[in-house]
Amino acid sequence: MTPTPQSAAVSTESAPITLTKLREILTEYCNRSTTLAITLLLIDLALWVGGNALVGLTHQLGWQILGAVLITVAIVRMFVVGHDACHMSLTDHERLNKWLGRIAFLPSLTPYALWRVGHNVVHHGFNNLKGRDFVWQPMDPEEFASQSKPRQWLERVYRSPLGPLPYYFIEIWWNKMYFPNQKYRPGDRPEYFWDSVLVSAFALVWISWLVYVADANMASIVGHVVLGFLVPFLVWNWTIGFVVYIHHTHPETVWYNDKSSWMKAQGIIHGTVRYDVQPIWNVLLHNIMEHGAHHLDARIPSYRLKAAQAKLAKLVPNMPVIELSFKTYWRTVRQCKLFDFKNQRWVGFPDSNAKSHA
Repeated sequence: MTPTPQSAAVSTESAPITLTKLREILTEYCNRSTTLAITLLLIDLALWVGGNALVGLTHQLGWQILGAVLITVAIVRMFVVGHDACHMSLTDHERLNKWLGRIAFLPSLTPYALWRVGHNVVHHGFNNLKGRDFVWQPMDPEEFASQSKPRQWLERVYRSPLGPLPYYFIEIWWNKMYFPNQKYRPGDRPEYFWDSVLVSAFALVWISWLVYVADANMASIVGHVVLGFLVPFLVWNWTIGFVVYIHHTHPETVWYNDKSSWMKAQGIIHGTVRYDVQPIWNVLLHNIMEHGAHHLDARIPSYRLKAAQAKLAKLVPNMPVIELSFKTYWRTVRQCKLFDFKNQRWVGFPDSNAKSHA
């Protein structure tokens, strides 16, 4: 997964194909279907409602656990629908995209406008460029050494196997999405505030319903709230943190701390890891694991990504494909602690006795 400058051009056997040309070829997959988009959202909403019904209205723990699983799956799937809406790739109608996106983001408590700025402008515009892309940007050894002991400890937690949960919850959702303070807020547009109010009101109604049905059935209020809200929300935070982490962090993925080097190496494309996943993951995640095609052209809706990625693989047959497995994730977490920008390689924490990896 060594970054390739655009001048070197990804190529087929017959002739080089520039990134601009690749986007032109994949334009056929940018066509959108409003009917399909709404149908997908309604299916996922039904899944979320069904999960809540199992948690709230049944009295057997097994069914309630199943309900919690369905709620979690629905949250993830609806988030991907909202993600498409943020890119204006869900339907051809801008206003409809904005409202479908807000609806789809409600169960994950994601404020639409703030996510749109952080994801579309910052992440997609400058992924793997330190100082611009704030998502999972690594510290270098000198920066890590300058941090306080508590902050060093927190960085170690973030870069652990369970780290995606606290990382996304603290660094992304709490700091930058949910009523962010002036330090993290990208501006003072009213929608930034009101979208946070919207998800707060939704959470209040959601939790209140779980409390009401538990009390009405003389069941455990704590148990209902934990299984119906808290567990799905926490698992969701780990899931989104994990997915974003593996998409842009790997022993062979390079980060940059100056824009000229990043542009020369086309980091916006080559900073994205392509994984070979089991079909079930594409079904559960609305094809978001087909991330190479998505970063090449965010106009492609998730329901066209699989076909677009297959086309891209034929056009660029030498594009590395990594099998997603526990072993792969463990290797990435073990090796990708800090990034040596001078030598462009991942290194371990100072006292971890971890070897450096090119």
